[in-house]
Amino acid sequence: MTFFDIVLRTEASLHPESEPYNFISEYTGVVRCSGGDNVGRVRAYRINAAVAASQGEALFDVCDAHSQWMHKIYALLYEPGEDLFKGAIADRFHAAEPDCLVLDYVLLRPKWRGLRLGLLAARKMVDLLGGGCGLVVSHIAPLRHDAHDVLRVPKSWLPRHETKAARREAVMKLRRYYRQMGFERIGRSRYYGLSMARKTPTLADLLRPTR
Repeated sequence: MTFFDIVLRTEASLHPESEPYNFISEYTGVVRCSGGDNVGRVRAYRINAAVAASQGEALFDVCDAHSQWMHKIYALLYEPGEDLFKGAIADRFHAAEPDCLVLDYVLLRPKWRGLRLGLLAARKMVDLLGGGCGLVVSHIAPLRHDAHDVLRVPKSWLPRHETKAARREAVMKLRRYYRQMGFERIGRSRYYGLSMARKTPTLADLLRPTR
């Protein structure tokens, strides 16, 4: 029997934060099989809103200094000029805490797809990194085939969709997959959210066959 585990890595300075973007932590990792081979890669970010607020750093500046992508997430989730989730977001996802875990990607080698391994890796990242967060958010869609250089993986790891219809079907399939974990679409945006206050499927639940 083949067993799998996930290895996560992060780093942070021990000196006082000098740049706003340092209040966003990055976690990278690999999924390994029992033989020691890396069969996947993962990445996530944690927006440390509570820590930033306690040190007088505006969350808008934190996200804006990090990247355009993180700026868009701030605009979608947080009250303008505040360190709290928008009222509608907080009510829908019962998000009392301001921190947010952003799942960037879970990427598997083609050989290991179809085993629910990606969903299990996402679940484990939420369990390990999401404590104290009010919300988990992710743009759920297959990675673009031309992203292999940026991710430093072989081209064969990334799917190629020959038509827009094929990619659209792949996107819908992946989103149905992640709904099993409890992700819900946030308004009409391309992002999906997972409440940290509700009971959601465990690793054991996700391994049970679906009807």
